Amino acid sequence: MVFQIDERKRKILQAVVRSFILTGKPVGSGAVAELAGLKVSSATIRNEMATLEELGLLIQPHTSAGRVPTDIAYRFYVDMLMGQTRPSLRDAEAIEKLFDARTREIEGLFQEASVLLSRLTHTTAMVFAPFSAADSVRHVELVRLGDRRVMVVIITSKGQVGRRLIALDRDVKGDTVERVSTFLIRSVAGVPLDSIDAAGITGRARFGEAGRELLAGALDAVCEYLGAIEDRVFIGGTANIVREMDVAGSEWAQVLLEAMEKQYFILDLLKELLRERRLTVRIGEENSLRELQRCAFVGTSYPIGSGLLGSLGVVGPTCMDYERTISMVELMAESLGRRFLQTMD
Repeated sequence: MVFQIDERKRKILQAVVRSFILTGKPVGSGAVAELAGLKVSSATIRNEMATLEELGLLIQPHTSAGRVPTDIAYRFYVDMLMGQTRPSLRDAEAIEKLFDARTREIEGLFQEASVLLSRLTHTTAMVFAPFSAADSVRHVELVRLGDRRVMVVIITSKGQVGRRLIALDRDVKGDTVERVSTFLIRSVAGVPLDSIDAAGITGRARFGEAGRELLAGALDAVCEYLGAIEDRVFIGGTANIVREMDVAGSEWAQVLLEAMEKQYFILDLLKELLRERRLTVRIGEENSLRELQRCAFVGTSYPIGSGLLGSLGVVGPTCMDYERTISMVELMAESLGRRFLQTMD
């Protein structure tokens, strides 16, 4: 919807939106005059606000109260009035610190990213990590824990780390474990699950009985782990739904909390971003999901490598700080993308 409004009305609308985002209280003509820097009478501002109300951009909760932005006003603000902001130095450093620990397992990184993003934006944050069976092995390490116990550590091309413990019928020596480990990584590195030829690999092996048993068990562990990988969603800050959604009512907050527990609900939401491949802002009834029609959603995708994408987003009140939230979402996506590209190198 396009509104043809003059510069003064734009300044008034911008002032109302920014003030309501900051305070959560209806905005009167006096506050607008100060925020917008308009040298006109309060009566003139009230008349302009009445016109904006007729256009559906503002509402007046009570006769004596100031005005409140509508969902349409937030959309106009995001599209036409919002300034381009960069994250503060403090926020940027918080995200940079998260990605400094290069040895952190990727699952832990995703979970911490969702928690940090929720804290920085005062929303509920979701990070989608498409760990699929098409993933391949980057490294395998066999760790001898005893004469007949070996830990198989699997690192995938996307940085996911899995561990599987195998029990053997025969004693296995340390040098056998090292030789099997070297042979195994040469055989499966870079190979997706559907291309791993376990029978062919064991047929080429030149080990004794203990080594062949270890190789077969390690191959089973690798294939089982890759086959078990699924799409994952990491959610942080669900408590913010309760804290920040008072305007929507407790019944709606409960509906959204219950929906958050359903993986398909979140997956559908975040997978849409993979198709759009750009920053997406949906406000109120612009959200196709009924559970989100009293809040705002900001999300985008990030590259994983080999043409694959992940996505992340936040859910918060329609009166969220859009400038700050958008800048945080974009920075987190850029940082995740860089981390994955570094992992692929």
